[in-house]
Amino acid sequence: MKTSHPIVIASVVAAFLSACSGESTSTEGVFVPAADVPYVDIIEEVVQFGTVMGDRESGAHGTFVRIPPGQATPLHVHGAEYHAVVLQGNFENPITGNADSEVVLTTGSYYSVPAEAEHVTRCAADSPVDCVSFFYQDVAFDFTPVE
Repeated sequence: MKTSHPIVIASVVAAFLSACSGESTSTEGVFVPAADVPYVDIIEEVVQFGTVMGDRESGAHGTFVRIPPGQATPLHVHGAEYHAVVLQGNFENPITGNADSEVVLTTGSYYSVPAEAEHVTRCAADSPVDCVSFFYQDVAFDFTPVE
């Protein structure tokens, strides 16, 4: 996976982590090179998560999301709000009934999704690279498909 504008990306992630975490988890810092982000499949061939801060299964966490061009999650909700920054690609995260959310989000874009908001998370088919964003939640992650 090719990363565009590495200095901008590093700066955005550092500022975002600092603003979201409120307090340091280590007196010596935490350093995770991009190649060492521990990605795991969440939806096979669609979404991978790489949690680098906290524990997304039990509480507050900071997690990278990677989606290949043209791939999308099903319509779903989360029990809590989350905040995110786009690091690369042409990311889309439309919320049902929210016309303002019908935008293409590129490197450096910020978005948040309220609790229980029906939405789809996708990487635009014309994205030149995998879409990568970083999101923060102050609670454990949950994902409930809308039927």
